[in-house]
Amino acid sequence: MLTLAATASASTAAAGTLAEALTQHRDADVTELRAQLRDVAARCTLGAVYARRGDVSRAALYLTDCDEAALPAEVSADIAKAVVAVRKQIGASELAKVEIVSTPEGMSVQFDGLPGEAITTPQTAWIKAGTYELRGSLDGKTFTTVVNVRANGRASAYLDTRSGAAPRSATEPRDRKVDFVEEFHEETQHKGQPPDVKHPKLTANSRWDGTVAVLVQEEQLEDPFATQRRITGYGPPRATWLGLRVGAGMFDDGATPARPGFAFGLAARHALSPRLFASGRLDYSTRGGDAGGDAIGVVGASAGLGTTLVTTPSAAVAVLGQLRGDLRFGDARHMDPIRRTGASVAAGLEIALSSTPITTGLRFEQGLTTLVADTRDRALLLEIGVDWR
Repeated sequence: MLTLAATASASTAAAGTLAEALTQHRDADVTELRAQLRDVAARCTLGAVYARRGDVSRAALYLTDCDEAALPAEVSADIAKAVVAVRKQIGASELAKVEIVSTPEGMSVQFDGLPGEAITTPQTAWIKAGTYELRGSLDGKTFTTVVNVRANGRASAYLDTRSGAAPRSATEPRDRKVDFVEEFHEETQHKGQPPDVKHPKLTANSRWDGTVAVLVQEEQLEDPFATQRRITGYGPPRATWLGLRVGAGMFDDGATPARPGFAFGLAARHALSPRLFASGRLDYSTRGGDAGGDAIGVVGASAGLGTTLVTTPSAAVAVLGQLRGDLRFGDARHMDPIRRTGASVAAGLEIALSSTPITTGLRFEQGLTTLVADTRDRALLLEIGVDWR
């Protein structure tokens, strides 16, 4: 029991230290966190500290896979916000993407693009445009290569340490290098014969020790013709979205012919996790009857849950389900009394366009209670909206 109590006390103290470092982000805090990089919580906290200091390149390096890690409650929310903020900052910046690869994998290398960092290959770095040297040592020999990238560009820095490759000293005159820069992408200078190895996937994979997955979208195919890559993940910078919706579609109650109509409303989301959110909606539409005087005005309030299925650099696709309550205005339709209140279910598919405030969607509503005797209304709407997110 004493051992368990001591362990719990140590864990609480460690979490408190991380929270303090994240709040104060002093030089001493950075030094202490850098000495604990094997601990995922300390590494992710260091990434969030760099984010607060405005060092986006190092923040991206240390926040790798932190949105999927199990972190102490004292720092998990702040780290999640830092991951989202860094992705947004990279997407809006001119930072270039460099895939750092070596043979063999798992080497500790130094890269001029991130001076002072010991990087374990393979890894992805986001750096400013320029020409940089990658260095690594194996069996007492030093191997180097040079990479040149433009703003918003991308390249691979490959360090070949095979026996057939000729190493050179890191102090060898730089005028021996040859850069090959083509119209749409950058190439790097390699030593020796082309490597006969399995190349990394053309995706945004990066890792620390061979197991960490990605910072940006996993399995997202790289576009060699892209001039700027917007880095987004699901989840807005704000925990709560607010938006306006306008919908057009078909309304039916089973007793009269289906008719076209419109709906206007307010929508909201509140993030519960990186992919799960609570959703709410308040709207007005006309239900039942023909397009003439038999249509019934309805104010509806909906609440439920949603989840994001797919994220890409340009959009996030989510589905949601809601319960809906209706307040109906009218006394009778065709001599049948109108039920003043009602309940229904709703299902929706929404696509949020990451680079704009626009959201589009498809929504279906089915009445659970009757509108008038033996009739239940339903609607199918195509919607467009503007969100504050």
